[in-house]
Amino acid sequence: MATETDQQHAPEAGSESGFFTESRVELGKAVGFHALLWSLVAIVLFPVFWMIVVSVNQIAFDTFVSDPATWFSNASMSAYDQMVNETRFLTWFTNSAIVSVSATVVSIVVCLLGAYSIGRLRFRGRQTVATFLLITQMFPAILVAIPLFLVFRDIGLFNTLTGLVIAYVAFTLPFAIWMLRGFYENLPTSLEEAAMIDGCTRVGAVFRVIVPLSAPAIATTAIFTWVLAWNEFVFALVLINDPDKKTLPPGMSGWIGQYSLNWDLLMAGALGATLPMLVIFFFLQSYIVKGLSEGAVK
Repeated sequence: MATETDQQHAPEAGSESGFFTESRVELGKAVGFHALLWSLVAIVLFPVFWMIVVSVNQIAFDTFVSDPATWFSNASMSAYDQMVNETRFLTWFTNSAIVSVSATVVSIVVCLLGAYSIGRLRFRGRQTVATFLLITQMFPAILVAIPLFLVFRDIGLFNTLTGLVIAYVAFTLPFAIWMLRGFYENLPTSLEEAAMIDGCTRVGAVFRVIVPLSAPAIATTAIFTWVLAWNEFVFALVLINDPDKKTLPPGMSGWIGQYSLNWDLLMAGALGATLPMLVIFFFLQSYIVKGLSEGAVK
């Protein structure tokens, strides 16, 4: 039988002894989590870092592994000076901004009613329309680029930014409708019913009640739509021939020569084209997270 003294010195049930105490285990979990998190951050941000390095020193591209010490040796801003003063980068940047913003605004205005109709109203053929919109996303852009070029040439929209905006709206609209449709389907129908009891029409209920409630989802859809239009290459290459009307993707592709390639100039342009997306995602990340979490994407 254990004595009273032995019972007093006996360890309590459930207590941990030795090296792996509860506090050390929790500390190890925290350290491991942060190590994994910052490793992923480094992997994601390394391409941006590498663009900056090569844009100020083209030698770094050739000494990526062999001599990392030369990455920042003889750094120069000559590539940025050449990009601004000797190329049409600023013109292409302006064209891309005009076309992508215009396409995004038109797509959002149209998809508000389109997504609401498919997601909220009950009519014959509703699911067929939704399926058709999904099917249009399965076709590669190059498949419809040539027929679109022939149509735009015949109606006078070839080589115009207006024609490119129309093409981008047709390209991004099904995607935008499908994003907003998932959000609208999760809203209770009592919202419109209460608004219409108070005297609103169906359209009034949509713009006074549904649209304000779906602001995060609309912002998320607008951002992803803008990114699609900003990065689009095929339509911009086929439908625009004038160098002064080109957008960034096909314009910068002309910097790639058959036998030579200025990596510093190309990386400087890539960084300039990426910067707007980084700024937008940084300042609007709260809307993206809120929109995604509330059902903008099912």
